Amino acid sequence: MSDSLLITALCISLLRSVIVCSIAGLLLPLFSDWIQRSGTRAARMTRELLCVLPFFTPDLLTGFHYRLTASAWAGISGGISYVLLTELLYGILQLFRAVALGMLLRHIIPAPTDSSEALYSWQLLRSRMPRLRWYREWYRLQLAGPWRNPLLTWSLTAVVIFQEFETAALMQIDQHPWSWSVCLFDAHAAWQPLSASLRLAAQGLLVELLLLLPGLVAAGCSRNSREPQPDTRGSSVITAAGPTVTAVLLVSLSMTLLILTPLVTSAQPALRGIRFITADPVTVQRTCASLATSVACSVAAAVCALGIASRMNFEHGWRSGLHLAITAALLLPGLAGPLILSLGLQSLFQLPLLRPVWDTWLPQLLGQTLWLLPRAFAAAQLLWTAERGESLHAAALLLHAPDSRRRWFAAVLLWRLQDLPLMMALLLLTQWAFWDVTTASLLHPLTFEPVVTRLYNEMHFARTDALLGLSAVAVATPAACLACGAAALLLKRLHRARLQSARTQKNPGP
Repeated sequence: MSDSLLITALCISLLRSVIVCSIAGLLLPLFSDWIQRSGTRAARMTRELLCVLPFFTPDLLTGFHYRLTASAWAGISGGISYVLLTELLYGILQLFRAVALGMLLRHIIPAPTDSSEALYSWQLLRSRMPRLRWYREWYRLQLAGPWRNPLLTWSLTAVVIFQEFETAALMQIDQHPWSWSVCLFDAHAAWQPLSASLRLAAQGLLVELLLLLPGLVAAGCSRNSREPQPDTRGSSVITAAGPTVTAVLLVSLSMTLLILTPLVTSAQPALRGIRFITADPVTVQRTCASLATSVACSVAAAVCALGIASRMNFEHGWRSGLHLAITAALLLPGLAGPLILSLGLQSLFQLPLLRPVWDTWLPQLLGQTLWLLPRAFAAAQLLWTAERGESLHAAALLLHAPDSRRRWFAAVLLWRLQDLPLMMALLLLTQWAFWDVTTASLLHPLTFEPVVTRLYNEMHFARTDALLGLSAVAVATPAACLACGAAALLLKRLHRARLQSARTQKNPGP
């Protein structure tokens, strides 16, 4: 692949990412205010779920569904009209994913430490100091206060949208929408030398660092304060009905395009495909073996990533420059994206010392773990909070209560506060690793083909019932496995509470 072709794809991908994420940033306050207008806690949680759910839909399935749409447009219109329609559809799909990710980041990124009071106090000093010094400090206060979280959210969403691969790869009927990741992946799959792929990937990494720069500048301007200001994001309530109607329409359109339409149109063919797969014992055996191996590798990567992320959260003694450097070193490879990360690991495992373990599961496991680390770190920020820790401690003490009913209640409470959220986090991380086409394609062992690479290759040719059935089974398998794990943890908690009750009855206290 020539440098000019990649530069063209890079520029188009960069422009699309900037436009999409800028529009998403304008829509985030609208969605936040719509959530705040909820009358009850259940309604608020439902609206939050509807807003963030599009981000968790597999990109591969979205691209597979809209591949037929792009193909139909290419056959009907052609020319510039097809290009514009396909780019518009792809941009809308990425816009809703960016909004969903932005809403999720608003719950993860901590509140800014510099408050409006500091800005007001600095405003009073405007006439008492040189203009240049006043403006320099004013901009720093803005970056550390009101501008920090929007810039961080914009940078992270822009990098994620810029890295998108699966949907663009399947919608590229005539090389539209242009995507740098697809161009580089296809060139590498066509036996382009690894050194050339790394050289071209470095250009993509440079663009990603450029997109991260606003968020890094805002984070660097934040003051180190022990007591951050209360988070009041989205606390204002819009009284007009117009913004609420707009938010409802946008959420409905997002759910329709990314979830409901693919689900409704694929349900019956998928059921027919499942019946076709289960009718052949050989196909069942091969599919089960492939699914089990793929799920096992994905679960292992999710467990490793969440375990490392939890340690990064709990090591309070390392709150220093060394701790921040280690955290950044662990998170930056995943932020670089699966394509750049996988190409870097390919070059690493070609070294003489690591070459003997190249044709093993270690490269794929390491690649998926590093790619999941930023997402696992975000999940850990939501899971292990101080309030949750206090509730878990109280529930653990309640396990030793003399009343058996209280012990059973404590066991169920521990499962709800700790085990169930942990299994949900593992489910999300497992699904992300399971549907990661790039890492699985570039780093899997030569003797095994993961399910996702098989699906990706076959999705380029035809939309068959068997392919839809295998896709449905692939979606359900990690969820079913982890649901069984959550049920086993609940039974284990209840069994321990029952044993504790039996010991109390056998050896009653004085």
